[in-house]
Amino acid sequence: MADGADILVIGGGIAGASAGAKLAAHGRVVLLEREDQPGYHTTGRSAAMFTLSY
Repeated sequence: MADGADILVIGGGIAGASAGAKLAAHGRVVLLEREDQPGYHTTGRSAAMFTLSY
């Protein structure tokens, strides 16, 4: 665990991991995830934004 963080991201799904990666350029990021692996639930399995391009 980090000694300190400038930014705390809660959730390691697609959105949380992306936000953490982008914010890492601006400070120390700690990402908290409840599951055994990142991207396992919610945004990782969501089809809520499924759209056909053509």
